[in-house]
Amino acid sequence: VAVSRAEAIPAPAGLMTVVFGPRAAGLLIHETVGHALEGDFAASGRSPFSGRVGQRVAPPGFTLLDDGAMAGRRGTADVDDEGTPTRRAVLIEDGVLAGYLTDRLSGPALGMTLSGHARRASYRDPPLPRMRNTCVLPGKHTPHDLLSSVDFGLYVGQMGRGRVTIPDGAFTFEVAEAYLIRDGRPAEPVRGVRLSGRGPDVLMGLDGLGSEVALSPGVCIKEGQAVPVCDSAPALRVPRLLVEGDGVC
Repeated sequence: VAVSRAEAIPAPAGLMTVVFGPRAAGLLIHETVGHALEGDFAASGRSPFSGRVGQRVAPPGFTLLDDGAMAGRRGTADVDDEGTPTRRAVLIEDGVLAGYLTDRLSGPALGMTLSGHARRASYRDPPLPRMRNTCVLPGKHTPHDLLSSVDFGLYVGQMGRGRVTIPDGAFTFEVAEAYLIRDGRPAEPVRGVRLSGRGPDVLMGLDGLGSEVALSPGVCIKEGQAVPVCDSAPALRVPRLLVEGDGVC
């Protein structure tokens, strides 16, 4: 990454096709979709996915789940911090919204079974519905498939800092590692990349789902509480996303 940054040219600006590598895709989905499917946001109407169970929110083939019972993952536990057994919660199934991550407050408000996702950083903190091990199931596209049809675009290897507004799904992210795509192949590295959009729009507009998955263990912060999590995702292709940079196409 350090070498690519030294050789990087200024990022172009405009709407273009963006391919997110698996680790970048995991963070994108975690921040722009996963949080919006936590029960407190959904039950209070503060999520763009509130009241949309049974509706299509992603293309066919896209499935998102969060499994607190997966062996060996950072977010795994036998029970949550309210004593509910953890389990696999399917959030989006084949593109259709299937549920939310619940605790003892949001579950009854949503009319849903408790999913075992109440978490707190310590005994001093109130439990909140939180992600544990968030997984996008792989698709059928090889890395070559995702890139080969892109005449000019951007490949994102690593994300940087960002900001997401949960109620409307708007986001802005800096990018730590990115490359131009020219004629279906990664080309020169670029710097100063910023991405902007809305999580629900990006999700619905996906047109490529990779076949190779990467794990990204980390820490998630919500209302000042930090808890261990793990994201798992394949590469994703977004046909139209706003890229902000100081260069020219």
